[in-house]
Amino acid sequence: MIYTGVEALDEMLGGGVPKGRSVFISLEPGVDGQGFMFSALKSACAMGKRCLVIAPFTTREAFLSDLAATPYRLDAIDRLRFLDSSDYDEIDARAVDEDAWRSSFDARIDRCCSEGGFDAVFIYCNRICDEIGTEETLKLFLSRCRGKKVNLFVEYLNLYDDDHLDDLIAAAPFDLSLSIGEGYGNLLFINHFRIHHAAWTPLPSRQIPFVVRDDGSLSPQIPKIVVTGPVDAGKTTFIQTASETWVSSDRLGMSGSPTTVAMDFGHPLVTCRGFEITLVGTPGQEHFGPIIAHLLTNATGVIFVVDGRCPDDLGRARQILNLVRAKSIPFVMAANKRDLPGMMSEDTIRRLLSLPPDAPVIPISALRREDTMAVIDRLIRLITREPLSE
Repeated sequence: MIYTGVEALDEMLGGGVPKGRSVFISLEPGVDGQGFMFSALKSACAMGKRCLVIAPFTTREAFLSDLAATPYRLDAIDRLRFLDSSDYDEIDARAVDEDAWRSSFDARIDRCCSEGGFDAVFIYCNRICDEIGTEETLKLFLSRCRGKKVNLFVEYLNLYDDDHLDDLIAAAPFDLSLSIGEGYGNLLFINHFRIHHAAWTPLPSRQIPFVVRDDGSLSPQIPKIVVTGPVDAGKTTFIQTASETWVSSDRLGMSGSPTTVAMDFGHPLVTCRGFEITLVGTPGQEHFGPIIAHLLTNATGVIFVVDGRCPDDLGRARQILNLVRAKSIPFVMAANKRDLPGMMSEDTIRRLLSLPPDAPVIPISALRREDTMAVIDRLIRLITREPLSE
Protein backbone atom coordinates (compact mmCIF):
# COMPACT_ATOMS: atom_id res chain seq x y z
CA MET A 1 0.00 0.00 0.00
CA ILE A 2 1.09 3.55 -0.74
CA TYR A 3 -0.27 6.41 1.35
CA THR A 4 -1.54 9.48 -0.46
CA GLY A 5 -0.07 11.52 2.39
CA VAL A 6 -3.35 13.42 2.76
CA GLU A 7 -4.66 12.00 6.03
CA ALA A 8 -8.34 12.66 5.36
CA LEU A 9 -8.12 11.07 1.91
CA ASP A 10 -6.24 8.05 3.24
CA GLU A 11 -8.94 7.64 5.91
CA MET A 12 -11.63 7.65 3.24
CA LEU A 13 -9.72 5.09 1.16
CA GLY A 14 -9.26 2.69 4.05
CA GLY A 15 -5.60 3.53 4.63
CA GLY A 16 -4.22 4.43 1.20
CA VAL A 17 -3.78 2.97 -2.28
CA PRO A 18 -3.32 -0.84 -2.30
CA LYS A 19 -0.41 -2.43 -4.17
CA GLY A 20 -0.83 -2.52 -7.94
CA ARG A 21 -3.75 -0.09 -8.03
CA SER A 22 -4.01 2.87 -10.41
CA VAL A 23 -4.96 6.48 -9.60
CA PHE A 24 -6.18 9.16 -12.02
CA ILE A 25 -6.06 12.77 -10.77
CA SER A 26 -7.84 15.32 -12.97
CA LEU A 27 -7.23 19.04 -12.33
CA GLU A 28 -9.40 21.91 -13.49
CA PRO A 29 -7.42 24.79 -15.07
CA GLY A 30 -6.26 27.28 -12.45
CA VAL A 31 -6.95 25.11 -9.41
CA ASP A 32 -4.09 24.69 -6.93
CA GLY A 33 -4.25 20.92 -6.62
CA GLN A 34 -0.80 19.66 -7.57
CA GLY A 35 -0.21 18.82 -3.92
CA PHE A 36 -2.18 15.58 -4.25
CA MET A 37 0.37 14.11 -6.69
CA PHE A 38 3.34 15.61 -4.82
CA SER A 39 2.07 14.21 -1.52
CA ALA A 40 1.68 10.68 -2.88
CA LEU A 41 5.15 10.81 -4.44
CA LYS A 42 6.71 12.02 -1.18
CA SER A 43 4.92 9.25 0.74
CA ALA A 44 6.08 6.58 -1.71
CA CYS A 45 9.70 7.77 -1.49
CA ALA A 46 9.53 7.94 2.31
CA MET A 47 8.23 4.35 2.34
CA GLY A 48 11.29 3.22 0.39
CA LYS A 49 9.41 2.53 -2.85
CA ARG A 50 11.27 2.59 -6.15
CA CYS A 51 9.54 5.29 -8.18
CA LEU A 52 9.62 6.40 -11.80
CA VAL A 53 8.54 9.99 -12.48
CA ILE A 54 7.59 10.80 -16.08
CA ALA A 55 7.57 14.60 -16.33
CA PRO A 56 7.91 15.74 -19.97
CA PHE A 57 7.37 19.40 -19.06
CA THR A 58 10.49 19.91 -16.92
CA THR A 59 13.93 18.60 -16.03
CA ARG A 60 14.74 16.40 -13.06
CA GLU A 61 16.75 19.18 -11.44
CA ALA A 62 14.00 21.78 -11.85
CA PHE A 63 11.34 19.38 -10.54
CA LEU A 64 13.30 18.61 -7.37
CA SER A 65 14.25 22.27 -6.92
CA ASP A 66 10.61 23.37 -7.12
CA LEU A 67 9.70 20.90 -4.37
CA ALA A 68 12.65 21.76 -2.13
CA ALA A 69 10.96 24.75 -0.46
CA THR A 70 7.59 23.01 0.00
CA PRO A 71 6.23 20.38 2.41
CA TYR A 72 6.75 17.87 -0.43
CA ARG A 73 10.56 18.08 -0.48
CA LEU A 74 11.97 14.72 -1.54
CA ASP A 75 14.81 13.74 0.78
CA ALA A 76 15.02 10.05 -0.18
CA ILE A 77 15.78 10.26 -3.91
CA ASP A 78 18.25 7.39 -4.31
CA ARG A 79 15.39 5.12 -5.44
CA LEU A 80 13.88 7.76 -7.73
CA ARG A 81 14.25 7.68 -11.54
CA PHE A 82 13.12 10.35 -14.00
CA LEU A 83 12.06 10.50 -17.61
CA ASP A 84 12.02 14.24 -18.07
CA SER A 85 11.91 16.90 -20.79
CA SER A 86 15.43 16.07 -21.98
CA ASP A 87 14.37 12.47 -22.71
CA TYR A 88 11.17 13.67 -24.30
CA ASP A 89 12.93 16.26 -26.48
CA GLU A 90 15.42 13.64 -27.67
CA ILE A 91 12.59 11.33 -28.73
CA ASP A 92 10.75 14.23 -30.33
CA ALA A 93 13.79 15.28 -32.35
CA ARG A 94 14.42 11.80 -33.77
CA ALA A 95 10.84 10.82 -34.60
CA VAL A 96 9.79 11.39 -38.21
CA ASP A 97 6.12 10.65 -37.62
CA GLU A 98 3.66 9.63 -34.89
CA ASP A 99 4.35 5.91 -35.30
CA ALA A 100 8.08 6.47 -34.96
CA TRP A 101 7.53 8.67 -31.92
CA ARG A 102 5.35 6.02 -30.29
CA SER A 103 7.84 3.26 -31.05
CA SER A 104 10.75 5.25 -29.64
CA PHE A 105 8.78 6.27 -26.56
CA ASP A 106 7.68 2.67 -25.90
CA ALA A 107 11.28 1.50 -26.18
CA ARG A 108 12.47 4.15 -23.72
CA ILE A 109 9.75 3.21 -21.22
CA ASP A 110 10.51 -0.52 -21.59
CA ARG A 111 14.24 0.02 -21.05
CA CYS A 112 13.65 2.22 -18.05
CA CYS A 113 11.21 -0.22 -16.43
CA SER A 114 13.41 -3.26 -17.04
CA GLU A 115 16.33 -1.49 -15.39
CA GLY A 116 14.38 -0.09 -12.48
CA GLY A 117 12.01 -2.71 -11.08
CA PHE A 118 9.71 0.08 -9.97
CA ASP A 119 7.01 -0.10 -7.31
CA ALA A 120 5.19 3.02 -8.52
CA VAL A 121 5.04 5.22 -11.62
CA PHE A 122 4.03 8.89 -11.46
CA ILE A 123 3.08 10.47 -14.79
CA TYR A 124 2.32 14.05 -15.79
CA CYS A 125 0.62 13.07 -18.98
CA ASN A 126 -0.61 16.12 -20.91
CA ARG A 127 2.38 16.51 -23.23
CA ILE A 128 2.26 12.81 -24.08
CA CYS A 129 -1.50 13.10 -24.67
CA ASP A 130 -0.79 15.83 -27.22
CA GLU A 131 1.31 13.33 -29.20
CA ILE A 132 -0.74 10.13 -29.17
CA GLY A 133 -4.12 11.11 -27.69
CA THR A 134 -5.45 11.11 -24.15
CA GLU A 135 -7.25 7.77 -24.11
CA GLU A 136 -4.34 6.05 -25.84
CA THR A 137 -1.88 7.48 -23.32
CA LEU A 138 -3.92 6.41 -20.31
CA LYS A 139 -4.52 2.90 -21.66
CA LEU A 140 -0.83 2.55 -22.52
CA PHE A 141 0.32 3.06 -18.95
CA LEU A 142 -2.59 1.22 -17.39
CA SER A 143 -1.78 -1.96 -19.31
CA ARG A 144 1.94 -1.78 -18.54
CA CYS A 145 1.57 -1.14 -14.83
CA ARG A 146 -1.22 -3.64 -14.23
CA GLY A 147 0.78 -6.39 -15.85
CA LYS A 148 3.64 -5.76 -13.43
CA LYS A 149 1.43 -5.01 -10.37
CA VAL A 150 2.98 -1.55 -10.17
CA ASN A 151 1.09 1.40 -8.65
CA LEU A 152 0.27 4.06 -11.23
CA PHE A 153 -0.48 7.71 -10.44
CA VAL A 154 -1.47 9.98 -13.35
CA GLU A 155 -2.03 13.74 -13.15
CA TYR A 156 -4.06 15.22 -16.01
CA LEU A 157 -4.94 18.86 -16.63
CA ASN A 158 -8.53 18.76 -17.93
CA LEU A 159 -8.85 21.67 -20.35
CA TYR A 160 -12.36 20.66 -21.37
CA ASP A 161 -15.41 19.89 -19.20
CA ASP A 162 -17.04 17.35 -16.91
CA ASP A 163 -18.37 15.34 -19.86
CA HIS A 164 -14.82 14.91 -21.13
CA LEU A 165 -13.75 13.71 -17.69
CA ASP A 166 -16.64 11.22 -17.56
CA ASP A 167 -15.64 9.89 -20.98
CA LEU A 168 -12.04 9.40 -19.87
CA ILE A 169 -13.06 7.62 -16.67
CA ALA A 170 -15.30 5.30 -18.69
CA ALA A 171 -12.66 4.63 -21.37
CA ALA A 172 -9.67 4.13 -19.05
CA PRO A 173 -10.71 2.05 -16.02
CA PHE A 174 -8.51 3.40 -13.24
CA ASP A 175 -9.01 1.92 -9.78
CA LEU A 176 -9.32 5.39 -8.25
CA SER A 177 -10.56 8.45 -10.14
CA LEU A 178 -10.18 11.79 -8.39
CA SER A 179 -11.00 15.28 -9.66
CA ILE A 180 -9.79 18.58 -8.19
CA GLY A 181 -11.91 21.70 -8.75
CA GLU A 182 -12.36 25.29 -7.67
CA GLY A 183 -14.99 26.43 -5.17
CA TYR A 184 -17.26 24.59 -2.78
CA GLY A 185 -20.91 25.57 -2.93
CA ASN A 186 -21.00 29.33 -2.42
CA LEU A 187 -17.52 29.34 -0.88
CA LEU A 188 -15.27 30.50 -3.70
CA PHE A 189 -12.08 30.63 -1.62
CA ILE A 190 -12.17 26.89 -0.90
CA ASN A 191 -11.29 24.21 -3.46
CA HIS A 192 -12.69 20.69 -3.50
CA PHE A 193 -11.79 17.17 -4.48
CA ARG A 194 -14.24 14.48 -5.53
CA ILE A 195 -13.74 10.72 -5.58
CA HIS A 196 -15.63 9.52 -8.65
CA HIS A 197 -14.74 5.85 -8.21
CA ALA A 198 -12.71 3.71 -5.82
CA ALA A 199 -12.56 0.04 -6.81
CA TRP A 200 -11.57 -1.33 -3.41
CA THR A 201 -14.00 0.55 -1.16
CA PRO A 202 -17.55 1.90 -1.64
CA LEU A 203 -17.63 5.69 -1.47
CA PRO A 204 -20.31 8.18 -2.53
CA SER A 205 -19.34 10.69 -5.21
CA ARG A 206 -19.29 13.82 -3.08
CA GLN A 207 -17.33 17.07 -3.07
CA ILE A 208 -14.85 17.34 -0.18
CA PRO A 209 -13.50 20.87 0.49
CA PHE A 210 -9.85 21.68 1.08
CA VAL A 211 -7.59 24.72 1.29
CA VAL A 212 -3.95 25.14 0.35
CA ARG A 213 -1.94 26.66 3.19
CA ASP A 214 0.72 29.34 2.71
CA ASP A 215 3.44 26.67 2.78
CA GLY A 216 1.69 24.72 0.00
CA SER A 217 0.31 21.90 2.15
CA LEU A 218 -3.22 20.59 1.66
CA SER A 219 -5.76 20.90 4.46
CA PRO A 220 -9.10 19.09 3.93
CA GLN A 221 -11.90 21.02 5.60
CA ILE A 222 -15.36 20.59 7.03
CA PRO A 223 -15.95 24.35 6.89
CA LYS A 224 -19.19 24.48 8.85
CA ILE A 225 -20.79 21.98 11.20
CA VAL A 226 -23.81 23.51 12.90
CA VAL A 227 -24.57 22.40 16.46
CA THR A 228 -28.29 22.98 17.05
CA GLY A 229 -31.20 21.78 19.14
CA PRO A 230 -33.67 23.00 21.79
CA VAL A 231 -32.75 25.46 24.53
CA ASP A 232 -30.66 24.03 27.41
CA ALA A 233 -29.93 20.82 25.52
CA GLY A 234 -26.17 21.33 25.94
CA LYS A 235 -25.11 22.84 22.61
CA THR A 236 -22.73 25.42 24.07
CA THR A 237 -21.25 22.84 26.42
CA PHE A 238 -20.72 20.49 23.47
CA ILE A 239 -18.77 23.13 21.52
CA GLN A 240 -16.84 24.25 24.60
CA THR A 241 -15.82 20.65 25.36
CA ALA A 242 -14.87 19.74 21.78
CA SER A 243 -12.92 22.94 21.08
CA GLU A 244 -9.62 23.98 22.62
CA THR A 245 -11.06 27.49 22.99
CA TRP A 246 -14.45 28.89 22.12
CA VAL A 247 -16.34 32.14 21.65
CA SER A 248 -19.92 32.70 22.78
CA SER A 249 -22.08 35.66 21.80
CA ASP A 250 -23.20 35.71 25.42
CA ARG A 251 -19.60 36.26 26.48
CA LEU A 252 -19.22 38.91 23.81
CA GLY A 253 -22.04 40.81 25.52
CA MET A 254 -24.58 41.15 22.74
CA SER A 255 -27.26 42.07 25.27
CA GLY A 256 -26.19 40.66 28.61
CA SER A 257 -29.07 38.18 28.63
CA PRO A 258 -28.46 34.44 28.19
CA THR A 259 -31.78 34.11 26.36
CA THR A 260 -30.61 36.24 23.45
CA VAL A 261 -27.47 34.33 22.59
CA ALA A 262 -27.08 34.38 18.80
CA MET A 263 -24.17 32.07 18.11
CA ASP A 264 -21.38 29.97 19.64
CA PHE A 265 -18.17 29.46 17.71
CA GLY A 266 -15.58 26.72 18.24
CA HIS A 267 -12.04 27.98 17.65
CA PRO A 268 -9.38 26.97 16.82
CA LEU A 269 -10.57 24.36 14.40
CA VAL A 270 -11.38 20.91 15.76
CA THR A 271 -9.40 18.16 13.99
CA CYS A 272 -10.93 14.74 13.30
CA ARG A 273 -9.97 12.07 10.72
CA GLY A 274 -7.57 14.50 9.06
CA PHE A 275 -10.20 17.21 8.59
CA GLU A 276 -10.13 20.67 10.14
CA ILE A 277 -13.64 21.47 11.35
CA THR A 278 -15.42 24.66 12.34
CA LEU A 279 -18.29 24.25 14.84
CA VAL A 280 -21.06 26.87 14.88
CA GLY A 281 -23.72 26.74 17.60
CA THR A 282 -27.26 28.11 17.25
CA PRO A 283 -29.67 29.41 19.90
CA GLY A 284 -32.51 27.10 20.82
CA GLN A 285 -35.33 29.54 21.58
CA GLU A 286 -38.29 29.47 19.19
CA HIS A 287 -38.12 33.18 18.38
CA PHE A 288 -34.62 32.63 16.97
CA GLY A 289 -35.98 30.41 14.19
CA PRO A 290 -34.88 32.77 11.37
CA ILE A 291 -31.34 32.88 12.79
CA ILE A 292 -31.20 29.08 12.95
CA ALA A 293 -32.37 28.82 9.34
CA HIS A 294 -29.72 31.33 8.30
CA LEU A 295 -26.93 29.55 10.16
CA LEU A 296 -27.87 26.28 8.43
CA THR A 297 -27.07 27.86 5.05
CA ASN A 298 -24.00 26.19 3.51
CA ALA A 299 -23.69 23.82 6.48
CA THR A 300 -21.70 20.68 5.64
CA GLY A 301 -23.29 18.76 8.50
CA VAL A 302 -25.39 19.16 11.64
CA ILE A 303 -24.96 17.87 15.18
CA PHE A 304 -28.43 17.89 16.71
CA VAL A 305 -28.26 17.99 20.52
CA VAL A 306 -31.27 17.05 22.65
CA ASP A 307 -31.67 16.58 26.40
CA GLY A 308 -32.11 12.82 26.59
CA ARG A 309 -34.10 13.11 29.83
CA CYS A 310 -36.79 15.55 28.62
CA PRO A 311 -39.41 14.19 26.21
CA ASP A 312 -41.36 17.46 26.54
CA ASP A 313 -38.52 19.30 24.74
CA LEU A 314 -38.75 17.09 21.68
CA GLY A 315 -41.65 19.07 20.24
CA ARG A 316 -39.31 22.03 19.76
CA ALA A 317 -36.65 19.60 18.59
CA ARG A 318 -38.94 18.38 15.80
CA GLN A 319 -39.45 21.97 14.57
CA ILE A 320 -35.70 22.55 14.29
CA LEU A 321 -35.12 19.09 12.85
CA ASN A 322 -37.60 19.85 10.07
CA LEU A 323 -35.42 22.81 9.05
CA VAL A 324 -32.38 20.53 8.88
CA ARG A 325 -34.11 17.79 6.92
CA ALA A 326 -35.66 20.28 4.49
CA LYS A 327 -32.12 21.29 3.48
CA SER A 328 -30.97 17.63 3.16
CA ILE A 329 -28.00 18.24 5.44
CA PRO A 330 -26.28 15.16 6.94
CA PHE A 331 -26.96 15.06 10.68
CA VAL A 332 -26.20 13.07 13.81
CA MET A 333 -28.48 13.08 16.87
CA ALA A 334 -26.57 13.54 20.15
CA ALA A 335 -28.73 12.54 23.14
CA ASN A 336 -27.09 14.51 25.93
CA LYS A 337 -26.89 14.01 29.72
CA ARG A 338 -26.44 10.24 29.68
CA ASP A 339 -24.47 10.70 32.90
CA LEU A 340 -27.68 11.74 34.70
CA PRO A 341 -30.69 9.62 35.75
CA GLY A 342 -33.86 9.43 33.66
CA MET A 343 -32.25 9.02 30.24
CA MET A 344 -34.61 7.92 27.46
CA SER A 345 -33.67 4.96 25.30
CA GLU A 346 -32.40 5.45 21.75
CA ASP A 347 -35.54 3.76 20.41
CA THR A 348 -37.76 6.18 22.35
CA ILE A 349 -35.89 9.22 21.04
CA ARG A 350 -35.98 7.83 17.51
CA ARG A 351 -39.75 7.21 17.75
CA LEU A 352 -40.60 10.60 19.26
CA LEU A 353 -38.59 12.42 16.59
CA SER A 354 -39.75 10.14 13.73
CA LEU A 355 -36.16 9.38 12.77
CA PRO A 356 -35.38 6.76 10.11
CA PRO A 357 -33.72 3.55 11.33
CA ASP A 358 -30.32 4.48 9.90
CA ALA A 359 -30.17 7.99 11.40
CA PRO A 360 -27.39 7.92 14.05
CA VAL A 361 -28.54 8.49 17.66
CA ILE A 362 -25.60 8.64 20.08
CA PRO A 363 -26.02 8.93 23.88
CA ILE A 364 -23.41 11.35 25.24
CA SER A 365 -22.35 13.56 28.08
CA ALA A 366 -21.40 16.91 26.57
CA LEU A 367 -18.96 17.31 29.47
CA ARG A 368 -16.79 14.44 28.17
CA ARG A 369 -14.50 15.25 25.25
CA GLU A 370 -14.34 11.63 24.11
CA ASP A 371 -18.14 11.68 23.77
CA THR A 372 -18.19 14.90 21.75
CA MET A 373 -15.39 13.66 19.49
CA ALA A 374 -17.24 10.37 18.93
CA VAL A 375 -20.22 12.36 17.63
CA ILE A 376 -18.00 14.46 15.34
CA ASP A 377 -16.25 11.32 14.12
CA ARG A 378 -19.58 9.68 13.28
CA LEU A 379 -20.73 12.77 11.38
CA ILE A 380 -17.48 12.91 9.39
CA ARG A 381 -17.96 9.28 8.34
CA LEU A 382 -21.55 10.07 7.37
CA ILE A 383 -20.46 13.08 5.29
CA THR A 384 -17.59 11.34 3.52
CA ARG A 385 -18.38 7.62 3.34
CA GLU A 386 -22.09 6.86 3.57
CA PRO A 387 -25.33 7.49 1.65
CA LEU A 388 -27.42 10.18 3.29
CA SER A 389 -30.73 9.52 5.06
CA GLU A 390 -33.81 11.28 3.74
